[in-house]
Amino acid sequence: MSMSPDFPTFFAGLWGGEPFPWQTMLAERVATAEWPRALDLPTASGKTACIDMAVYALAAQAERPLAERTAPRRIWFVVDRRIVVDEAFERASTIAEKLATATGGPLKEVADRLRALSGTERPLAVGRLRGGIRRDDGWARLPSQPAIITSTVDQLGSRLLFRGYGHSLLAAPIFAGLAANDSLIFLDEAHCAVPFMQTLRAIERYRGPQWAEEPIPAPFALVVMSATPPAGIPLDQIFPGQERAAALDDPELERRLRTSKPAELVQAASPRARKSAGPQRAAAARDEPEKTQAVLSEPTDAAGTDDPLATAAAARAREFLHSGRRRVAVMVNRVRTAEAVSDALRSALGEEADVILLTGRIRPFERDELVERWTPYLRANQPEQPEKPVVVVATQCLEVGADFSFDALVTECASLDALRQRFGRLARLGSQEPAPAAILIRPEDAESDEPDSIYGTALRETWKWLAAEAVETESGTKVVDFGVEALETRVQEIEDLSSLLAPAPDAPILLPAHLDLLCQTAPPPHPQPEVSLYLHGRAGPQEVTVVWRCDLAPDDPGAWIETIALCPPVGAEMLQAPLWRVRAWLAELPVPDDAGDVEGAGEDRETGPAQIRPCLLWRGRERSKVVRTAGEIAPGEVVVVPAAYGIAGLGHATKAKALGNEGLDLWEPARAGAGHPAAIRLHPAVLAPWLACPPLAELLAVATSRAWEREEVQDAIQAVLDYEPQGEDAPPKPPDWWLELLRGARQGRFEDHPAGGLVLFARATPRTLREAEPDLFADDDDLASAQDLAVTLDDHTAAVVRAAVRLAERSLPAHFRDAFELAARWHDAGKLDERFQLLLHHGDEVAAALSAQPLAKSASVPLSPARRRAIREASGLPAGFRHEMLSLQLAEQFAKLPSDDSLRDLVLHLVAAHHGHARPFAPVVSDPYPPGVSGPLGKEYIALGAEARTALVPAHRIDSGVPERFWRLTRRYGWWGLAYLEAILRLADWYGSVFVVRSDSNRESAPWSNAVSNSAV
Repeated sequence: MSMSPDFPTFFAGLWGGEPFPWQTMLAERVATAEWPRALDLPTASGKTACIDMAVYALAAQAERPLAERTAPRRIWFVVDRRIVVDEAFERASTIAEKLATATGGPLKEVADRLRALSGTERPLAVGRLRGGIRRDDGWARLPSQPAIITSTVDQLGSRLLFRGYGHSLLAAPIFAGLAANDSLIFLDEAHCAVPFMQTLRAIERYRGPQWAEEPIPAPFALVVMSATPPAGIPLDQIFPGQERAAALDDPELERRLRTSKPAELVQAASPRARKSAGPQRAAAARDEPEKTQAVLSEPTDAAGTDDPLATAAAARAREFLHSGRRRVAVMVNRVRTAEAVSDALRSALGEEADVILLTGRIRPFERDELVERWTPYLRANQPEQPEKPVVVVATQCLEVGADFSFDALVTECASLDALRQRFGRLARLGSQEPAPAAILIRPEDAESDEPDSIYGTALRETWKWLAAEAVETESGTKVVDFGVEALETRVQEIEDLSSLLAPAPDAPILLPAHLDLLCQTAPPPHPQPEVSLYLHGRAGPQEVTVVWRCDLAPDDPGAWIETIALCPPVGAEMLQAPLWRVRAWLAELPVPDDAGDVEGAGEDRETGPAQIRPCLLWRGRERSKVVRTAGEIAPGEVVVVPAAYGIAGLGHATKAKALGNEGLDLWEPARAGAGHPAAIRLHPAVLAPWLACPPLAELLAVATSRAWEREEVQDAIQAVLDYEPQGEDAPPKPPDWWLELLRGARQGRFEDHPAGGLVLFARATPRTLREAEPDLFADDDDLASAQDLAVTLDDHTAAVVRAAVRLAERSLPAHFRDAFELAARWHDAGKLDERFQLLLHHGDEVAAALSAQPLAKSASVPLSPARRRAIREASGLPAGFRHEMLSLQLAEQFAKLPSDDSLRDLVLHLVAAHHGHARPFAPVVSDPYPPGVSGPLGKEYIALGAEARTALVPAHRIDSGVPERFWRLTRRYGWWGLAYLEAILRLADWYGSVFVVRSDSNRESAPWSNAVSNSAV
């Protein structure tokens, strides 16, 4: 293995410049030793580059044995906001791309060292976890893979505590195991996330040898990043400590820190006060016409809002625009305020400027579309010049994580820490000229004794402190300089900052008894700990995700399940919302809206009447149902509703790349954006906006015909693709993005749409197999091949054995290898049940009887739940049958299990838990008269008669040994250690399901075949 380059050389290879002194100092330290516990660095000092250092340190330690390595494989960058822009993710993606394509020099040297760790051709994976979206290119699929994952507190915290917001509980142990082992967690602005930091410290303790007989040797580190490090951290564990002057000694860094940011303090006047101030403002306009032009023509309350702060914020933004500022930010504390400011600006400015509304109440697909469009003009480094001025109106979601930089800032007063974060978006890389700002407050907020629902009393106290610190100008305005150094000088004079900071309640103490409850995921216990308490110190509102579809007719719910089963939801089209609000919205009740965009903030409220408009609870193809009462919607549900219900009251939509007349259905573009093959619905409601196009109307007529033929459909598709409007009055063609999807899907599979029409699915490609977002409920469904090819049990088993062995060798101590090989060999033995084989052959008894070898995967399985149920019933397989529980029984009877009791337990548990069950109980299945089981499993032949099988203790019984085995292993390897062991086998099974080693050719049907032929998997 080649030598690792020094950090400045590596950094220059990535970015073409020199690192700041502190970055080199820290990189050299962590390349050979552990990370410090805290980074005490000012805003704008380039803290995101810690990602570079973590990658560098991992490469430098690539040759170390697992037990000696202090640089973890998985690097988490976590913020406590519903972020809309993710600077860390973009930086990570750039690093991964440059490493993957490097052909020489320092980047190639680092890339090769990372490849040696993972055993794949990909040096570095990247992932992003935030509310409503899961974007990754494989970090959670290969435990050996070096990866950078950016996340919010809720997303990482819920995974660490075995709940995994947005995922089935059956998948939760995978994410818990990966997040708590071989992980480095950067907690940015840690003073904003004190409860989560406390919980992380507890997890760090409970991973240790005091709480496991044989803890898994994998590094785990937490690094808090804050200008005010938490109390209790030893001084020698805070970087840069006594070397601070040398660490920050850089001209560019000094320019950033010394840029002046004068902020005027403004109390937003009520309409009556504004009227009385008219003569004075008119006089000011005569003296300074340019400065006050926008103020004199400020929008009135009738222009869109009766909130004086929203009106004043819009007026201040216009002032900055008319003074020549091209990029202006308006940041406020409530979503409703942001919407009011946005409406007022759009009404007043018209075509003078672009007004962009960014809040957490927009779906990830639309959010990413907005960000992609505007980033070139708003990025801090070398932005392009917009054609006209841009005003971004945002909530707290833009405070952190964004590499946006603005020329001027209007902000509502908040706690001091929140204001400092907001001012970090102003002149982000420094400026030769002062960067102006205004801080606004409502008079009642400045004087009220009632605590603010988000910032508590800190909002009022911060305003008082700012007013006391402000300098009065010649014109009578009060100004505070929010430049980094200028403000830091003032802040250091404060003995106790706590009254100016946002409330940070302590997390409850995480006890072993709590972990015993949380680690039970199948089935979950009742009652169970409230996870939000450990993340935010308070019980925040329980949430669900909402999906809109235009092909769900409100008056025909009977077809909804079949329709969504054909086109299941994807993460990017989901909107997160409080459960109580969704219930009230479905009941068509007006609800007060005083929410911000801070994770975990807010509270649950009464939901009103039980009766609601019908909605679909999507729980996978077998367990979904339509409900009409509010109480049936549980926390964490995926709620699918007709687009005809609208979105007002829950969020807002850009309607870009949307389908249907309402402009709310995003399935096709969101699915493609998640890495899946192209798909198109040819349905009247979906295509309604474009049906004036004659060839599209003809295509729909063909698709909705009961006697459609593929060739006829193809001809009609070609006519649509060839259509060009002739003349100005000719009907336009559909948008280019939709035509591109149609072009991609036309040669694939055609399925009848349950509500009329067709759904076209493009064939999977190597890339989509590797990178597509996984189905949230896929672990319930182990029937179909990922490649539309039948896979024999021998071939699938061989692929899983190979992957499990290689992953175990790279991720675990050597003595686990044989146990994983044995568990992989037996994991699917239960599929030898003759009824299961009949199910895999679609109920065709002749095909099942003539099959040369038993199958592990069918070439295809009907997407229709009704059809699946009919085949299962015809095969005689009982409802809820779990093949892995039969695999467990067969392994107990026939496998050559290890003599070591713990390893024997581990093999059996891994077999039973490889789809998420047996934590601690197996599902109850009534199967009083099962048939005998016989057939080949590799080189062995299994034969268990019906009578002998009937005599076995069912896995779901309390005396089956399944629950006792789970608890013995939990005590031996720890809560997260056992989850990690399960994750390795389960991900090997995923890999073996997607990338098949065929016994007839010894060739691997996998997009990574070249990469993995000499590597881990």
